[in-house]
Amino acid sequence: MSKNKPYYRNRNKNRNEDFAQKQAAVLASGAKSEDLLRPIEDLQLSEATYNALKAGRVSKIADLACRTFRQMYKIQNIGKKNCIEISKAMAKFGASFAPDAEDNAPKNNNADRNAKENNGQGGNQKNWQNQNQRAGQKGERREERNKCKKNENDNLNDYLSRQYAGMSLAEILMGRRERPAVEKIERPPLTEKSLVKFCRKGKWGYKDWKGNVIVPPSYEEAFGFFEERACVEKDGKLGYIDRENNLVIDYKYDCATSFAEGLASVTVGEKTGYIDQDGNQVVDFIYDIATPFSDGKAIVKLDGRWGVLSREDLSVFWR
Repeated sequence: MSKNKPYYRNRNKNRNEDFAQKQAAVLASGAKSEDLLRPIEDLQLSEATYNALKAGRVSKIADLACRTFRQMYKIQNIGKKNCIEISKAMAKFGASFAPDAEDNAPKNNNADRNAKENNGQGGNQKNWQNQNQRAGQKGERREERNKCKKNENDNLNDYLSRQYAGMSLAEILMGRRERPAVEKIERPPLTEKSLVKFCRKGKWGYKDWKGNVIVPPSYEEAFGFFEERACVEKDGKLGYIDRENNLVIDYKYDCATSFAEGLASVTVGEKTGYIDQDGNQVVDFIYDIATPFSDGKAIVKLDGRWGVLSREDLSVFWR
């Protein structure tokens, strides 16, 4: 038990010191004793402030006068506006909050500064110069950091622009996908039988491999020769010519493709069918879409259904 006595004595000592400080703060407020004993109801505070003080076990003006402005913040739901309201209400009874020790510090510093200035000491002036110098250095460092940050952002934007150039938003979000290398289409070399289309004054014709004009430019549009036939346009209609510029198939189609595997897909109005190299109708004009043949097959569409047209027997496998 003897070992615990110093602890109890010290604790009581601290309590006595706290009580003495509070008592000194109350007396320093300058209010009369009868006013300090008034209940906080006499302050006529707002309901919120009054309820917060009651919850914080504050019942008298003396309980407020012994607290500093900062200590009031420890009471739950008491803020700066509440403290200002309480301070104005206490001033009517000549009371105020206890002075804060930190509030006195600047005054002492001002007194010391004035004393040093009166004694001819320039320490404060040097301190101000040092403070201004440090502030300037901080501003320069801040500007350097902002410049570095801006350069980093610019470099990042340039890098991302190069990294995601030509990519869609979906590709960027899903991650970069390896795109297949684009293979250059090698055109077959020109031979003595080659005919190349050319345009002159808005009209199309054909030249041979040496550049000699074989078919004069007289067509509104011209396509390459395939299977000894070329599709040409005149007066808004499409037909077919041979290498000697003879009209093999008359101009009567609204849309047409080059020949492939002996047949060409042609359109009259809104329906498409197939013709042979002599212009004979091989497949009726019943399809909405019909592609050229490739490897013995063509894709067709009829009434919203897609199918595969066989070149061998012209039958359709519907999907």
